[in-house]
Formats: sequence, C-alpha cells, structure tokens
Amino acid sequence: MSEGRLEFKIELRDEVGQLALVSREFANRGINIETMCAIDTNVVIVTNQTVEARMALDSLEISYATTQLLSQSMPDKPGALADFSERLGEAGVSITSIYVLSRIQGATELAFSVDNIDKARATLNLHESVPP
Repeated sequence: MSEGRLEFKIELRDEVGQLALVSREFANRGINIETMCAIDTNVVIVTNQTVEARMALDSLEISYATTQLLSQSMPDKPGALADFSERLGEAGVSITSIYVLSRIQGATELAFSVDNIDKARATLNLHESVPP
C-alpha cells in the first residue's frame, strides 16, 4: 500500500539559508510541496511524493518524523470547520494537525492527521481503497 500524503516534521539548524537548502533539494528532485508551515527552526512539509522526500532529506542528513495524513473536502463557508472538527471530536478522535491545501469553486480541501486514523476514516466515511 502506498503511504499517500505525509507530513514531514523537521528541525532545521538555526543558520541562514537552511530552508533554501531543503526547498532547493526538493526542487532539484521534482518534489512538489503541497503546503508547509515554518515557525523558527521547526518546519513541516506536506507532500505525496514521500519516497522522493525521504531521499532528499536523507541526502541532506536532516532527521525527520512523518505522519500519515487524510484529506477531506468541505464547503468553503463559515461553520464548515466547526462541523468537521465536532464530528471527529464526538467520535473521540483528536485532530493533531490540519492544513488547507486548496480553496476553489466554493470548496476547501484539507489535509489532516489524527490520533486514530481508522476511527477517523470510519467517522468521515473515508475508504482506504480510495486515496485520501
């Protein structure tokens, strides 16, 4: 089974140019960064090119942790995120990270991680055979 979309959690050295180094290595390998978040030296990169991303980070000798992500499309309107997060919360599933991947034609696509992926899939009626 393919890993699908992952978040790569890395901590860069506190030196000028570290994000440039990683993003250039990804670019050189043709890896698309779907979204990312960086606060100080902590960086999270989301991609579905997981094998290539692992190879890129390994070549730079940067340690990382990965987490499997699910995705969900929802209406781009007030309250949609509240409904989504309440549904998971009522099922006893905790959202551990969440990213906006796109907003187009009245819909928002999210990628997110949870503490119980099987329960989240069942709650949201996501099937493993369909890529999240």
